[in-house]
Amino acid sequence: MEIYEWIFIGLFVATIIVVSGVAITKLVVKPSLKKMRISTYFWFKSATVKFKSFDSFVTHSFSVIPKKEYEAVYQLETEAGEVRVRLYGQLDVSTTSRKEGSKIVSFNRFQPVVDFQGDKAKNGKCSVKLYKKRS
Repeated sequence: MEIYEWIFIGLFVATIIVVSGVAITKLVVKPSLKKMRISTYFWFKSATVKFKSFDSFVTHSFSVIPKKEYEAVYQLETEAGEVRVRLYGQLDVSTTSRKEGSKIVSFNRFQPVVDFQGDKAKNGKCSVKLYKKRS
């Protein structure tokens, strides 16, 4: 075989691999992500989960200064099902409709964990923001 035939075979195989990758992404990966229907927005001191269908859980670690007091402002909203937010064992709130509020919390570690949990929840939003409490 000549060098041109090897180049042609290489380009043909590379084209097949690229086309297969694009097809798998469009036909398999993208629809499965749409079924989950969750958008997450995570920052150092805030976390938000927006959803159309939420029957799972999501966790996130905040970056905080230990032994400082923070005000945890939460907002939960759903049209159906139940959503719950847990923050480091100090905040545990759940609702089947809409709930807002705040609580003063203090942490003894640098990265406390917040858990968002949905139980057949539809069309809603959960968010937690931490604000440093001024003394």
